[in-house]
Amino acid sequence: MKKMGNGNVYILWFYLFLGSFLLGVLIMNMGDDVLISENGIFSQASVSRLRYIEIDSGRFFRYVLKHRMGEGALLLLLSTTGLGIISVYVCIIWQGVLAGMTITTAIIRYGIRGMLLILGGMFPHQLLLVPAEIMLLGWCYENCSRGHFSGKYDLPYYKNRKQQYIRQAIGLLWIIVVIIIGCILESYVNPILISDLVKIF
Repeated sequence: MKKMGNGNVYILWFYLFLGSFLLGVLIMNMGDDVLISENGIFSQASVSRLRYIEIDSGRFFRYVLKHRMGEGALLLLLSTTGLGIISVYVCIIWQGVLAGMTITTAIIRYGIRGMLLILGGMFPHQLLLVPAEIMLLGWCYENCSRGHFSGKYDLPYYKNRKQQYIRQAIGLLWIIVVIIIGCILESYVNPILISDLVKIF
């Protein structure tokens, strides 16, 4: 079997995400009458409530951190099994479909203002969380490949197992730090931006 280098893997992930994104767009355009209801996501009522809602940033941070870390822990756990690589691909497909459906819904409802709402909802935390998720997927992919599919994938070479574990531990610690910082921005900075942005709706 031909070995797959890290660069080729990320290219494959990009195309997989893009295809999943387009699938999400197609789903929303084909079933917009059913999927986009007055009580659904980005409804006028839900957006209007954002103008007046008061968020407890500390509680919101704990919720967001628990949610992000829970998803990451699940991927890490699965990476120790033969299902690790499958879980990585499932995660990419799910994120692509979800992104396509969310962006399409916002644009169908509000046009260009919907795109502004999406960008506002992503800034600034996703500037850290998106790279962190990609790094986490790469970490899990490598961990599963090394443990269960040795020889089938082109992985970095280490002189000994101890050096490998140290490198993996440092990489994982860095990912966790980035996620925590991203969660802080999502909890304390993004709500302020959103509360100002929804005033144009």
